[in-house]
Amino acid sequence: MIGYALLGGLMLLLFFAVLAPTESMRWWATQSRAEAERRAERVHDLIAAERGGKDSRTSYIVYISGVGAFEPEASLAGERPLLDAVRARLSGIGLVSQIYPYSMTNQGLLEARLSSWWWRIVQRHTDGGPMAPLARIIINARNALQVGVSLDRRYGPLYSLGIANVIWDELLDAGYHPADKRPIVLLSWSGGAQIALGASWYLAATGAPVHLLSVGGFMDADPGLDKLTHLWHFKGSRDWVQGVAAVVFPGRWSVNRQSSWNRAVAEGRVTVRSIGPLKHLGRGSYLSNGTTLPDGRTGREITVQTICTTLVEAGLAEWRRPGTPVPPVKPPAREPHPRQQSPSPARRTREIRGRTREIRGRTPS
Repeated sequence: MIGYALLGGLMLLLFFAVLAPTESMRWWATQSRAEAERRAERVHDLIAAERGGKDSRTSYIVYISGVGAFEPEASLAGERPLLDAVRARLSGIGLVSQIYPYSMTNQGLLEARLSSWWWRIVQRHTDGGPMAPLARIIINARNALQVGVSLDRRYGPLYSLGIANVIWDELLDAGYHPADKRPIVLLSWSGGAQIALGASWYLAATGAPVHLLSVGGFMDADPGLDKLTHLWHFKGSRDWVQGVAAVVFPGRWSVNRQSSWNRAVAEGRVTVRSIGPLKHLGRGSYLSNGTTLPDGRTGREITVQTICTTLVEAGLAEWRRPGTPVPPVKPPAREPHPRQQSPSPARRTREIRGRTREIRGRTPS
């Protein structure tokens, strides 16, 4: 029985691996041009329009989730509490977290896909039960393969462009004004760091300073490093996952002095810091709040304090004064988008079938 399960899992992984680049190519062939035209028109209109007042925010923080994500909402255990804690401690920031970084159309696994019905079944099993570990592995593997697409020199530029477009759209929806060129901080975790790094190349083309804050990030010496204003990489001493990247990617080796990584290090644009005995996942990890570490804090408290202190010291945020209320999270004023307006393939099929039955019912026999 176990052998059949392993064989089935291997076949499923191979299936995902074959299909991984196709979403990037399909997006490039069918949607990229129309999206570029719409985006350029929107930016032009924003710059030309009269503004009600100056944006008081110092920077905009964009959260890029790890490979366990299955929808744009920050839904993994510990993610939302971490982001809420950052908002509670800092003022002068805009926080964007409606990003699904494993799709160029910001389309999660649970809706508007032909395979969404299957992913909903997998997602339901992640909450507990004997199938929970396998369900999490399936989602992680699917998204990890998208990280592989980002790493690929053939498909990576297309993938990174698509994700940069998603981030830019969400920034505009959150009130970001292109003319202000406010700093953009990509706050990433795990495999999301590589996705963010690839997107930073294109985001920097807006003229805004782009920073990357990696928490246990898994990343290569991506060319996006050449465009970053600064990269902070925070790691736990018990996190071996992020350490694998420094071994398997030659661009991270110190002997490769001309790589994007080592050039950024030489220029003082990379800060690597160990923040305590934190693991990548589970109890005692960056997002965990259930285990107290030797200094009396939880992993989440250490991570939140590190993020906030770094942003304040870099001039990208300010400490919230005691007693100052935390503003409520407002839903972004989303611009109508072709991919959001068009129904899912399953819905289109149902509509066509219903219309066909209606026509047949009115046709005289």
